[in-house]
Amino acid sequence: MRLSPLEGSIGVELLDVDLTKPLPDTDIDQLRRAFQDHLLVLVRGQALEGDDHDRFVKYLGPLHQFDAGGYFEYMTNVEIENKSPAGAGRLLFHNDGAYRERPRAGTSLYAIDVSPTSPPTSFASGVHAFESLPRSIQTDLEKLTAVHILDLDDPKQEAYRVREADFPRGRFLQDVRHAVHPVVVTLPHSGRKSLFVSEFYTSHIVEFGPTSDEGEALLQEAFSALYAQSNTYSHHYTVGDLVVWDNLALQHARSGTVGSSPRHLRRLVLKSLDW
Repeated sequence: MRLSPLEGSIGVELLDVDLTKPLPDTDIDQLRRAFQDHLLVLVRGQALEGDDHDRFVKYLGPLHQFDAGGYFEYMTNVEIENKSPAGAGRLLFHNDGAYRERPRAGTSLYAIDVSPTSPPTSFASGVHAFESLPRSIQTDLEKLTAVHILDLDDPKQEAYRVREADFPRGRFLQDVRHAVHPVVVTLPHSGRKSLFVSEFYTSHIVEFGPTSDEGEALLQEAFSALYAQSNTYSHHYTVGDLVVWDNLALQHARSGTVGSSPRHLRRLVLKSLDW
């Protein structure tokens, strides 16, 4: 197995590997180091069954069980069982499950059937964004926490950031799914630090309050670092591509609307990173 860094600051491609077969221990160790160092791993040209996809991702940790009871779902525009509720619109940058008490540790997508015109998945590095900030701002952000919201009653949430300050009269934080997390999280294994605020789920910084201009200015500074062109990578799928990424270190977005052309991806989520 060989490694080839992707363009930019995010990700690495694994070469000379066949994921239809179990990996030897030396390759598993190399995979884990690559995931830790590069935050995203890509493998191209794989003809996988579900068990093959499961086995590969479980080298990094146990799988999360979805609310419906299964361990996989499909990000797809095909009407099929185990279809994700994520819809077909553009999705802003986010960390999966940030609105839950325990965010997801990682996510994997495997391209079963995709059109060249299907929208890519774009990634932004919370690690590189944090490391790019002046030390004084890093120190300030490390002391803070943020509220993350998913409003299941708002059919347009996928298109814009929902802030508690913008709630209509009579709607309160307890009416929506929400969680509070540190603005800066520490990654397992490497100990590197990552910004954990996003343009999709983050409402406000707790210590400043939902209507604070100062708190909003800090968030916007973090967003500027996160979504700088030099800090993002967009992956345009071809059939047989598998990607798996660290959900605490990287945010992802669906950079366009899914039309009628095929976009059928199998999705797994890591409950934790255990090795």
